[in-house]
This record gives sequence, C-alpha cells and structure tokens, in this order.
Amino acid sequence: MTTDQAAPTSEETAAFYDDFNLLLIEVWDENFHQGYWHDETDESSNRVAAERMTDLLISKSGLENGGRMLDVGCGIGLSAFQVAEATPAEIVGISNNQAQIDEANRRAAAAGLAGRVTFEYNEDVLALAYPDNSFDVVWVFDALLHMPRLETLRELGRVLRPGGRVVVTDKLQIGPMTPEDDRAVREFMSDLQASPILDETQYRALVAESGLELVELLDISEHTYKSSTRTIEAVNTKWDDLVARFGTDVIPMLEILRSPVGLIKELGYLVAVASKKA
Repeated sequence: MTTDQAAPTSEETAAFYDDFNLLLIEVWDENFHQGYWHDETDESSNRVAAERMTDLLISKSGLENGGRMLDVGCGIGLSAFQVAEATPAEIVGISNNQAQIDEANRRAAAAGLAGRVTFEYNEDVLALAYPDNSFDVVWVFDALLHMPRLETLRELGRVLRPGGRVVVTDKLQIGPMTPEDDRAVREFMSDLQASPILDETQYRALVAESGLELVELLDISEHTYKSSTRTIEAVNTKWDDLVARFGTDVIPMLEILRSPVGLIKELGYLVAVASKKA
C-alpha cells in the first residue's frame, strides 16, 4: 500500500502560495516551473529552462493533433499558453488559488486565447467539477507533491478518457540518504507544504495502485540541479531588498527558498507518463 502521510490540505497549500507566488517571481521568474538544462555548461536563463521543461511535457502529452487537456495546479497559466502555441488543444487550467486564476484569465484574454484556454477555481483536487471521461490529457506540472498523490491520481483517472494520458513531474529520491539528509528533506518538504518524496520503486507502485498504467518514468535529475543553485544564489543576492520591500514576515519563506536541502544530490526530479486503460 502506498500512502501519503502528512500531505498538506488544499487550504494550507492555497494560503501558502498567496505570499510565496510574489517571492517566486522575484527570485526565479513568473514562470514558476522547474528548469531543464542540457548540462552543467548550459547557461540558459531560468525562463528558457522552464520553457524547455514545458516542451518536454508537451512532447509526452500526445496533443499534437489536438484534444482536451486539464492543467492541474495551473499557476498563472504560462505553461498552458505554451501548450496552446504548440498544439491545437483546448486547455482548462485549475487552481485552488483565486488570485492565480484571475491573473491567468486576464492573460488569456490579453493574448486572444480566452476561447481556447480557460482557467477555473477548484477548491479540492479530490473532487474535480468535471464528469467522468472529460479529458484526453491531464497534467500536473510541479504540483502533485502538494497533493495526496494516490487519491489525486485516482481522481485524475476518473476524469481522463480511456486511452488518455496523465503527465506529471515530481521530486524523486534517487539514492540512499544519510539519516541527517533524510531528516532535513522531510522537514523541508513539510515546510514547503509538500508530501514526502518517493523513490522510483515507490513511484511505480503508486501509479499501479492508482489504477493507471505507467508508460514512462524519466529520471531527469541531472538536468534540473541548477534550479536549486540558481534559486539559492538569487535569494542570497536579493535578501536585504526583499525583506525591506515585503517585511520580516517573508523571512521564513526566503529561508525555504535558499535551503541547502535543494543541493542534496539524492533529491532528484522525474517526469512520469501514465495512461488509462482503453
């Protein structure tokens, strides 16, 4: 049995991101997602690296000929817009943060995409407001770790059409950790309003238990390590300015962003693709 002990509630995650969004824009980019770098010599910007990661997910989605996609945890919609540019798909983005939804819909209208890309508030990912078999693709880009994974995958499977795909990214434990590192990672994930990380064996078991069929599991940790180093460097550089502008209440969040836990080599990153039986 795969469980998600200490998974945060929807309310906790929404409240956390009310303030965290602003800091992420300052220290990373308004495209909040993990970056993909070709190798250690790749000096691409955070935005370019995040868009490259989005392209990877698009290539795994099977939307090149169109379809209907649900973007769970859509943020302010940048990855959904990139999908719309690359494919003829119809995209529905959902979040439990109303400010993100309002901003995403504003941007969709400004880009002339409001008829094909829409964003809706959804309080509970375990009770999606859509009928069974509603979407050809569901993806969860850097958001599944904030949810009870097993129950979420089962609910995503419910709204997925037979033969459809779920595409997710997540943290991944890629090797044994020292007791000290293991404890630090657990505390870090809790501070981040995230569920404990899984290793590859546990992740494969998770997908199987959800009723979905695993198509592919990619360990791309070597391509994402710079996300942590870039974030830590930016926080250290901008610390005084951010505290002066946002107040001392943001210090705990800045400490999360510059945590050395992100440099632990065994804390990796995956892309997983699963399908619903036709």
